[in-house]
Amino acid sequence: MKRICIFACIAIAGLTACNKFLDTKPTDFYTPDNYYQNEVQLQQALNGVYSDLMRPELYAQVMGFNFVSTTDEVMANRTADGDARGLRYNYDASLVHVANIWKYAYVGINNINVLLQNIDKPTMDQGKRNILKGQALFLRGFFYFILTSNYGDVPLVLRPLAINEVNMAAAKQADVYAQVEKDMKDAEALLKDYTVVQAKFNDVVTLTAVQAMLARVYIYWAGYPQNNTAKYQDVITYTDKVINSGLHALNPDYRQIFINLAKDLYDVKENIWELGSLGAAAGVVNKSGNDIGNFVGIQSALTAADSTSYNAAAWVWVTKKLFDAYEVDPNSTATPNKASLDIRRDWNCANYIYNGTNPRVKAARPNIWQMCAGKFRREYVPQSIRNTNGAAGTYNINWPMIRYSDVLLMRAEAENYVNGPANAYTYINQVRKRGYGLLNGNVVKSVSIVNAGSGYTVPPVVTITGGGGNGATATAILTSGKVTGIYLTSPGALTPGAYYSSAPVVVVGTFWTPGVSYTAGMQVTNGANLYTVTTAGTSTNTAPTHTSGASSAAVTGAVFTYAGTAATATATITTGTESDLTPGLSKEAFQLAIRDERMRELCFEALRKADLIRWGHFVADMQEFAAWATSNGAGVTATGNPNGLQGIRNVSQRHVLLPKPTYELNLNRLLVQNEGW
Repeated sequence: MKRICIFACIAIAGLTACNKFLDTKPTDFYTPDNYYQNEVQLQQALNGVYSDLMRPELYAQVMGFNFVSTTDEVMANRTADGDARGLRYNYDASLVHVANIWKYAYVGINNINVLLQNIDKPTMDQGKRNILKGQALFLRGFFYFILTSNYGDVPLVLRPLAINEVNMAAAKQADVYAQVEKDMKDAEALLKDYTVVQAKFNDVVTLTAVQAMLARVYIYWAGYPQNNTAKYQDVITYTDKVINSGLHALNPDYRQIFINLAKDLYDVKENIWELGSLGAAAGVVNKSGNDIGNFVGIQSALTAADSTSYNAAAWVWVTKKLFDAYEVDPNSTATPNKASLDIRRDWNCANYIYNGTNPRVKAARPNIWQMCAGKFRREYVPQSIRNTNGAAGTYNINWPMIRYSDVLLMRAEAENYVNGPANAYTYINQVRKRGYGLLNGNVVKSVSIVNAGSGYTVPPVVTITGGGGNGATATAILTSGKVTGIYLTSPGALTPGAYYSSAPVVVVGTFWTPGVSYTAGMQVTNGANLYTVTTAGTSTNTAPTHTSGASSAAVTGAVFTYAGTAATATATITTGTESDLTPGLSKEAFQLAIRDERMRELCFEALRKADLIRWGHFVADMQEFAAWATSNGAGVTATGNPNGLQGIRNVSQRHVLLPKPTYELNLNRLLVQNEGW
């Protein structure tokens, strides 16, 4: 259950009749005059503000999906529905999703302004009041950060407005940034002693959450369109505060970050700030969950016949540019896609979907342009709340608003801009080292075929043992009866005591064993020979050794028919340096490396479009990517995601910002529409 609960907006709650005829002070509903009387009511009001962020109109759906799902890392696979959701850059100022980001950001701001106006009313411990006030100020600054980064110039409202105050000119974006900075710095001072140690959770705002988000504010401010490059020094200052706090660290296993989110397990070291989502009690079907892992997830249908099933529409597919950005093992013989040294690739770019309903089956998806975005995996959500006898439950996955790896990458980028790349390697290589699974030791690097064998009818199992470690897994790839590749599905368990000190032994297939009940069709190896069981039975102590024909049931129990030769393979382990970024890069080349690393690490976390915009070449980047995608399989056939490619081709300069909503322009006569809309 999430710590932050969802409350109705206090200002509109309980609108019922008065107790006494013509009583001018109603007593059975709340107003600012009769609320905010104690600490509990202040906390409830603040909780309501937190919940504003996790509305479907904001981070429960739209902010992580609608306007950020067509870039060079991911593209929507929707046709007309994609237009209605803003996925293909065909939207205009009348689109409801354009309006709702604006609307509910200002709903949150209004609720905060009312809270701040009344926060000194109750008699209470001043330290606790400071924590509530600090969080409220930060959240107001964050709402304005959402607004200005999406719409540019926006009205600054810093107090509750009267009902007739509707005409208000927009403040310049630089002034909005200045207010964001002020609110967040004031929050930093008020929360100076309030860390994750005291809070014990990360879905409330703590000191390092403020500092990490301020670093993001500064790095956006330093980029296009403000181009206030002096702010890169502030990025260094604030990322250093987070790093030097000692409160945060990288989770050794990249995959575990997102498994923890699905399982509602808090990782307060890696995830500096999460947006909490209220979950249902165990066994309760609750359809009020969010869409995290749904539209941006691995395709699956819920079915009563499969208790492991879940709902996910998978309305976006990864791009070949993202897939190719991860380093492959040059020695890999896996086909059609070589194995990657970077464990992030096969987690983020899921090469399978779930097909069917009875039973649901895992189906390979080797076509890169049709691979699902695999970061947020609903299959890890507890079965008791996501699937009750085939009835859809809830998926209340927290949203990872800012992670420690993002802080390290911002630190590297700002360091490179201010001082060049020499010291920036320290920060980017930490992220890369974790990405390769090498944060605390060595893992299996590669599994190579020594002998492809012959006569296989089904892919043999692959077993990896020894070497001082454990957890490495692999699958065999079969072509024309031969094992033509070994695909490393896990390089090893990324936990203390599970890393490898020497090369493990790879066994391809199942060894013949006496006293085992074999069924027809099974294949076993003995020595260099491969056998197919053609008559079921229990093996005797006499092993099959023949190299033609079939054994006698009287001698070997089951009948083993010679099929061919057994495949063999060997493994190598890492040295610990495979993840290091190429040394000696120029300042310009290092910045390009940062761009790729942010995509590899932070894909699908609603940051790529904003990154491309702040780097100053969003439209040109998308045009260049569209040309590249066209020549690399996108849109050529139905298998190349032509819908996503069309969305990329629709990008123009006006898409750097969202349009100001039509309804708001009609209401506020001092508001001016953004250029191009």
